[in-house]
Amino acid sequence: MKTVLNVGSVYMNAYLIEIKGSWLLVDTGYPFDYKHFLKTVKKHRIELSSIRYVVLTHVHADHAGFLKKILEDTGATLICLPAEKERLLSGVNEKNVWISRKAFFLINRISAATPRLQTFEPIDISGSLDAETQPLAEEGITFFVLHGHTDNDLCLKVDDKLFIGDICMNGAGATGFSPLWIEDNEKLVESWKQLLSMDGDFLYTGHGKPFPKTALTNYVDKQAKRKLCKLFK
Repeated sequence: MKTVLNVGSVYMNAYLIEIKGSWLLVDTGYPFDYKHFLKTVKKHRIELSSIRYVVLTHVHADHAGFLKKILEDTGATLICLPAEKERLLSGVNEKNVWISRKAFFLINRISAATPRLQTFEPIDISGSLDAETQPLAEEGITFFVLHGHTDNDLCLKVDDKLFIGDICMNGAGATGFSPLWIEDNEKLVESWKQLLSMDGDFLYTGHGKPFPKTALTNYVDKQAKRKLCKLFK
């Protein structure tokens, strides 16, 4: 079983996965989270130079915030989806989304109007690896793509763990594992069904603690019927 460390912030998870004496980093954090990340990595006695790969699950500022900085400081290779090239070059979150909880509508409107929560340094992915070519197959790591939280949500399987970004949430603001922002709820529900049919016992999310995949079973139909509200009409 590969060693997995959570080196994220209180709100956002970022995972280090050990591979052959080096590390794979899954997601980063907001741009202003970088100092905290450096302190956490140092606490685990991990050298930045030992981070060999960085995986981006999807293009939101809380996941890609200091992506460019960490790539520059480590010389690591980015693994992502070529389809996300334009979003990464834009440096801003897609805001054509639905909110999963009406009670959080106002706070999400405020968040959407706050640049430090919605922007990140634009990234050119011309030197990255296409996740769908399975570049880490020899390490026993399998990449797969789901949809719904964003247009393309890059996920990976490591041992019995499924790292799924924000396809599900288990942290503050989450209800029934539903992500706060949803671009396509029908596709999200199909993604949940796909997860339940896959090998892998535990879901490692971008927010909140990992949880058994079977816990998702009772919420699929509820998510399909969930009443969403549009962030901007």
